Amino acid sequence: MFKKFTAVALGAALVVPSFAQAADGGESQFSGASDLRADLDHLLSEHFVLAVSSMQKAYDESPDWEEVEWALDENVQDMGTALEPLYGEEG
Repeated sequence: MFKKFTAVALGAALVVPSFAQAADGGESQFSGASDLRADLDHLLSEHFVLAVSSMQKAYDESPDWEEVEWALDENVQDMGTALEPLYGEEG
């Protein structure tokens, strides 16, 4: 009984602060940085998957290797676009 109560209390303690932050509705000063971090996290994860897939397909001489290479190049360009506001076009 005590374990069930503790589990429910801990779950509520984790959920309630997130509701309070969501109810604020305002933009925090860190939203731009956190958005960039989330975007880069997604792009880097995708880059890893595409790079490994590209290497495997090239090694196997798979006919769709060029499609994966194209997707990998597109991902690199997306990362550049995401970083451009920080470093400028030349960076």
